[in-house]
Amino acid sequence: MRANTILQAYLDDMGKAVMNEWFEDYAARIQLPLSIQTSSAKLNVTTLADLEDGFDDFVDMIRSQGVTHMERTVQAVTFQGNEHIVGVYDTRLMAGEKLALPIFHSKMWIGCYDGIWKAIQIHNTTNEARWPMLLTRLSDDYWLPEEH
Repeated sequence: MRANTILQAYLDDMGKAVMNEWFEDYAARIQLPLSIQTSSAKLNVTTLADLEDGFDDFVDMIRSQGVTHMERTVQAVTFQGNEHIVGVYDTRLMAGEKLALPIFHSKMWIGCYDGIWKAIQIHNTTNEARWPMLLTRLSDDYWLPEEH
């Protein structure tokens, strides 16, 4: 399979899990600890309870903004070895045909664990400084934070 196909399917599956509030499906596709870097902080989600709290708060936030669907589109992607992929994608949170929140950009590392692709690390252009990420501080910056 092509890296683009794998990452796009992963993003579509995770978007469906969020929009349908399927935490178990979402959690099954995350490798803890999950490293998240934003434009203003480095965060680590280390426990399933923390992941669930962030998931629930994120779902509540997008519902409060009228989000009806999530569109994530892979922009660039490559394999790093046979079982790891890194890719850049954008996220559009839509309320019907209109953007509910500004578009933001992310870079994600996923790895294959026992045949299941899971997120390992995410960098994005939000200005969030804490978990859960509520997307109240979206940046219009297209560039991802520097990797350290």
